[in-house]
Order: sequence, then structure tokens, then C-alpha cells
Amino acid sequence: MKIRLFAWFLPCALLYAQPVQLFNGKTLDGWSMTGPGRFVIEDGLLKTEGGMGLLFYNGRKIGNETLRVVFKTTGARDNSGVVVRLPEPPPDPWYGVHNGYEVQIDASGDEWHMTGALYSLSRAVKKAQKPANEWNTMDIQFDGAMTRVTLNGEVVNEFDGKGAVPERKMWFEPIRGPRPDFGYIGLQNHDGASKVYFKEISVTPTDKSPVPMTQGERDRLLSYFHSTRKQILDAVDGLSDAQWKFKPAPDKWSVAEVVEHLTHTEPFLFSYANRFVARSLPKPADMKLTTEQLVANMANPATPAKAPPEIRPTGKWQPGMELTNEFRTRRDAMMQWLLTTKEPLTRSWANWGGGTVTVYQAMHTIPAHTERHLKQIEKVKADPNFPKK
Repeated sequence: MKIRLFAWFLPCALLYAQPVQLFNGKTLDGWSMTGPGRFVIEDGLLKTEGGMGLLFYNGRKIGNETLRVVFKTTGARDNSGVVVRLPEPPPDPWYGVHNGYEVQIDASGDEWHMTGALYSLSRAVKKAQKPANEWNTMDIQFDGAMTRVTLNGEVVNEFDGKGAVPERKMWFEPIRGPRPDFGYIGLQNHDGASKVYFKEISVTPTDKSPVPMTQGERDRLLSYFHSTRKQILDAVDGLSDAQWKFKPAPDKWSVAEVVEHLTHTEPFLFSYANRFVARSLPKPADMKLTTEQLVANMANPATPAKAPPEIRPTGKWQPGMELTNEFRTRRDAMMQWLLTTKEPLTRSWANWGGGTVTVYQAMHTIPAHTERHLKQIEKVKADPNFPKK
């Protein structure tokens, strides 16, 4: 089997040595638009049209890296902005104002609203924007809660997200409060009169940047997902309707109920684990559980566990092909994500299994949970009253 992920074989230092381009000059692949107006591609450049809208990068969250935006305005009062530290993909453009920071682009604004200011939260200390129709380079460095803005080589803003900010006075000013260290970023198209061009949007990692899984780590996790997938499909292959529905006792689950439970549980665990991605980089002092211990605890049917109502079987899918296909579809979606994700699973920490583990470790509990219930299926099929056909 060929895995087209050759870039991951490079050492991490080499992988992060060069900027990663988020805009290829040809398409908006990896970007999504919310709100009125739009961004159009014109001669390899992004151009704002209308507004107020937000074009956001949906590829991944960005943090502990340096975001570079190269832009030019066409008039003295052109207005735009770079929205950063969004905790989730924005459903509308005002979400960005109140849940992230807007690094302002506006040559005519005051110190709290001119280019380089974090809109109404942190003032720019100098005017460094070039005249209309000249290119400007803005570097936005994320260092934990610190946001540092450099415009055309001059540091114009350094903002500690844990520090004090001015009182909110106007309805359109952002709600005060903390923003995440890692978040989505976007470009604002402010209004129909403004025309702003962007020719580069890139990310350059720093020595604190999140590191993705190595190929070996990715292979190990995918192998575990694949092997338990096959074991489940082999265990139910060719079962009759009576065999699917047989219950060893009134209070015991049938094979169909076990597989439905797995079908509910896997995306439930997967979604929960993903909530912890990139929350912090420093290794917690209380991290004690090894991957092997975590897997052994989950896979052991003797370990006490009670399924919450949302993942208990209810007969949602017909036993047989319908149920098997649903299990296969959900498992395959997770494996596809694991095959391609660039998220730093090994440097994101989660409260899991009675301790603190990495999200990479937590992901192992999904196939381990499958192993747990494979033993349950084998026990059901070994019952002396299990139908012969």
C-alpha cells in the first residue's frame, strides 16, 4: 500500500524551515466565506468586494507561529483586517470581532483602530503603513497569549492577552475576554467602498510551533484502527438475522446491540478527543499513564464501565448490512482524518482515563474500546444457545 505522505518523512526541523503558503494564487481551496460580499482572485491576487464578510482558512488552527500577510490598499480610507485566534470556524463575520482579535488594516484610523492595532483592544504605537497601491508586509507572531505585530519591518504592537484592556464603549467593539492560544484566522472584507488586495498569506513555524505526528506514530495508530475494523467485520460476516439478535440473557446485549454501541461510541470519543487538540504545548507535570496502560484498561472487559444513554443501543439501524455499513462508514471517516491530519496530536493534552494524556494516546482508546467489545461478541457467539444459523 502506498501512502502519499512523503513530506512527513522529513525531519521536523526541515519541515518547519520554510513558510507554508495558505493561498496559492489560483483557487480558494482551504478557505471558506461567511457573510456578504466576497473575495475574488484577480491576476493571482485576492481582492475584497463588498462586505461585511470574512474569508477564513479552514485547514487548521494556527498558534505559536508567525502569520505573514502581504497587502496593499487602493485608497486612503480603505478598511480591512486580519482576524486571528478564532476558537472555531466562524458562522458569521461578527463572530470574528467578538471571539477573536482583528488586526486592523486602516491607514486613516486612530492609534486604537489604525493598521497594526488590535481593534479597540491594543493600540498601534506608530504609523508604518505605506501609501495606497504600495505593498505592505504584516507579520503577526503568536507566542502563547502574546500577539506581536510587525508592519514593514517595524514592531507596531505587542499585546499580552492576559493583560488589561480599555473599557468597551461602543456596540461594535469586541467583547473583552480571553482568546485561545491556537485559533482559526481570516481576512475581512469590510465594505463595498474599500478595495484591498492580498498577494501572500503564509505561516512560518517557530521553535515553539506544534509538531505533527511522525510517520511511525501515524502508522501505528492507523494499523490499530484497521486491525480492529477487520476483526469486527469478520466477526459479523455471514450472521443470520437470528444470530444478530440473539441475547444470552435479558440483561445482556446481542451482537447487533454491541455493534450499534460501537457505531455510536466511536465518533463520540473521536469528537471529544478532538476538543483538546492544541490546547497547550508544555508537557503536564502529572502525566503518568502510558499508551499501553490506557489501551489495556479500555480493552479489558473486566474493567467496570457503564455506557451513557447517548451511546446505548436503541435499534436505530437494521441488523445486518445496514448496521455494518454504518459502522464501516464512521470508522473509515476517522481513519481518513488520521491519514491526512496535520494537527499536533502528540503535543495536545487531554484529561482522559483518570489522568492526563496526549490526544494521540486518547485516540488509541477508540480501537481499544472495539477490542473490549470484540471479546463480548465472541462470548455471545460461544453461548451454547447461540443459533446455528
